Amino acid sequence: MLQVISQGMNAQKTAVYEGLTYYLDKKEAFDTATVQGKQVFLFWGSVSCSRCNQVKKNLAHRTLTSILQEHYILWYCDDNEYSRGTPEVIDYLSVVPTPNVPYPALCIIDTFDITKAHGLVWGKTLTVSQLYDMLTKYVANDYIDDDKRSNNAYISRNKLIVKSDATKEEIIVYAVTGSQVDKFNKTEPTLMRDASSYPSGILIIAGSSGWARKVILKRN
Repeated sequence: MLQVISQGMNAQKTAVYEGLTYYLDKKEAFDTATVQGKQVFLFWGSVSCSRCNQVKKNLAHRTLTSILQEHYILWYCDDNEYSRGTPEVIDYLSVVPTPNVPYPALCIIDTFDITKAHGLVWGKTLTVSQLYDMLTKYVANDYIDDDKRSNNAYISRNKLIVKSDATKEEIIVYAVTGSQVDKFNKTEPTLMRDASSYPSGILIIAGSSGWARKVILKRN
């Protein structure tokens, strides 16, 4: 079971399961995600649901914990408190084509548009491998380094790596404010460029062939 470890007027209401911290309040989850430049991972279920408990155990697998802790804020909603029709979750669960949403429901929410659910799945006991695919598909950071992914961009060790289907195209780097950070031409399928002058935070990498990727540049 999830154990509430802090709550009160001036304290964040959170719970811990297998070392992972789950926020129990929507506003606190999104406020924290916004400040830390992360996305929100919504877990909607019930403490009495066996599938939910298994998914919690799978999320605590060492393969996933580093991804979750680095790139996501976990928001846990118990159906006893947040039923399908409550304002807190209606944006995410209303798209499920059944009046009785089977537990658990999992989705990823970007703080740029908190009304949309990405990768929504429900009623399934996702394996560690399935959860990994879900988390890495929607993560916005330098974690994904997948040679099989088309039109990928990420930052690693202050280097911007761009891989795209188009051999020759113009690449533009934008700050989250919309201001242009960098502009250059790519003439090979894969390009590496110095990103040490880029500002920390969320960046948008856009290719002239029509794709865009969001990355997060963090510096210690």
